[in-house]
Amino acid sequence: MSSLSSPRANKTRTIFVIRRTARDRLERASVLCFATMSGSRAGVFSTAVLLSVVASASVAAAAPRVAALVPAMKPAAAPELRDRFHEAVTRGITTAGGVETVPAGEVRMRLAISEEQLTCASAGVCAARAALTLRTDRLVATELNIVGKTYGVKVRLLDAAGREIAKADETCDICTVKEADDAIARAASKLIASNAALLTEPKPVAAAEPPKPVEPPKPVEPVKPVEPAKPAEPPATAATTTPAPTPADEGKTTEMRKPIPWRWIAVGTLAFGVVAIAIGAPLVAIDGRPTCNLPNPERACPEVYNTVGGGGVMLALGIASLATSGVAWYFDYKQRKQAAAGATPASSTASKPAAQLAPFGVPLFGSAGAGGVVGMSGRF
Repeated sequence: MSSLSSPRANKTRTIFVIRRTARDRLERASVLCFATMSGSRAGVFSTAVLLSVVASASVAAAAPRVAALVPAMKPAAAPELRDRFHEAVTRGITTAGGVETVPAGEVRMRLAISEEQLTCASAGVCAARAALTLRTDRLVATELNIVGKTYGVKVRLLDAAGREIAKADETCDICTVKEADDAIARAASKLIASNAALLTEPKPVAAAEPPKPVEPPKPVEPVKPVEPAKPAEPPATAATTTPAPTPADEGKTTEMRKPIPWRWIAVGTLAFGVVAIAIGAPLVAIDGRPTCNLPNPERACPEVYNTVGGGGVMLALGIASLATSGVAWYFDYKQRKQAAAGATPASSTASKPAAQLAPFGVPLFGSAGAGGVVGMSGRF
């Protein structure tokens, strides 16, 4: 118990507290204060320790947190050599001062959960993820190109989003591993020291908005008296008459409708019926006849024509097509007669003498205004 209250034990405990973050330092400092206040002689020393810890915690809280990513080596080297160079980069960051450095061992331990983050040594998405994992404000990415005993060192300062904001290069010609270790630490220290202004994000200062002018109060409008509602008047009933359609309107309606091409239907079905009968009649006629030219073919030929089915179907289709053609001719005649009656003015019909016969004709083929017509007319 006496060893715990000695100044040496208090000093050891103080060093352990300083290596923690600002929040942990404050908590452990308070515990240390209460633990050391039990002795009357150690009261003054514990108060001094508490003040120094609080001061260091406030400085650490203001300092940006920086971590060194695991260096990328070309060609790949042993993990022991890679970890040694990683320690050198971390040592160089600490030497520059003004930042809170994450230990190299802690960086490797946290980034070991992801192969992408452990091998990340350049700007990009992997650097942003590593910064989130390490909870740092800035990262230092290192790339080593080893050719024989010549070491090319490239260090890059990255922000928390994985973007490159500064860089520094160092070359060590014909160096030992110890000399390369010092060159790497020197390059990292130069990068941090020369870019101290880029280690923290400047906070934008919001411009003060000008005070809004006070609007004068609007005058209160006097309340208008409510007028009594007028009784509703009954709706006026007016007789509406629909005008009778004129012959000109009927002609326009007829012209708007597209007539059915009955004549082409009649011609098509007539042609199909003739072809179908021409095919079906021979098939029915040769049904049951022998298929060879041997003497006495009815007995000598092993096979005979069996075409009555196909021939009958073609004959039926041909007859049906002829009947359809006749019906279409009738509708075509009726449609053209109605069109001619609608196009003839009533005044011209009334001016003709009663003894004159209207010409009568039946169109045979062609469209209106062209083709042939058989007609008959007379005059008495």
